[in-house]
Amino acid sequence: MIIRVMNEEKANYCDDLLTKLILDERQYDESIDPNVHVKDYFKNVIKDDKNILLCYEEDNSILGYIYLKYNNGEYIIDGLYVEKEYRNKGIAKKLINEGLNILKEKSIKYVNINVLRDNEIAYNLYKELGFNEFKVNLRKEI
Repeated sequence: MIIRVMNEEKANYCDDLLTKLILDERQYDESIDPNVHVKDYFKNVIKDDKNILLCYEEDNSILGYIYLKYNNGEYIIDGLYVEKEYRNKGIAKKLINEGLNILKEKSIKYVNINVLRDNEIAYNLYKELGFNEFKVNLRKEI
């Protein structure tokens, strides 16, 4: 079941999932601090009702989340994570589609996402769901 996160307890659990997401991204970006630990981020996010934090729950356990961040009239998917043992079961697609449905109801025309290029699983998931390359960011190590 997908629910909108509106309380601090669930927001704090999403902080733990965000920590896992960031640590997972280290395989694509070695500049990420391996000791990162997110705390109290989502409890502040949910205070602004323009932000949308959804979680996927089964048997009172949060298995994944998506965060749609509002910024100057636009939205960006600023985080999507599903616990490793629950991947490839359609949870990410359900979260994305629910988020997109909410944005459609708000008459939002576009949503953006940044994906690390080497993260082929995420990149292919978004392409499969109709996302197209819009802007390219390049990086040079110095």
